[in-house]
Amino acid sequence: MIEASKTKPLNMAESWSTVDEFTNFCHKEKERRMNSDEGFDDTAFEEAQNLALAKLIILKQDGWV
Repeated sequence: MIEASKTKPLNMAESWSTVDEFTNFCHKEKERRMNSDEGFDDTAFEEAQNLALAKLIILKQDGWV
């Protein structure tokens, strides 16, 4: 029998901060949207990402995330 303390679920292999997860999501979402047939405004996406990232960093500094 395998002891529970020696095993980890696959999704617990590495821990990312909220800022890292958001940055990774944005990178994948930007790539997905650029490859779609829809019109994509790269500048607007970057501005929105930077605004949200700045707010996440403030929340992290304040201990909320």
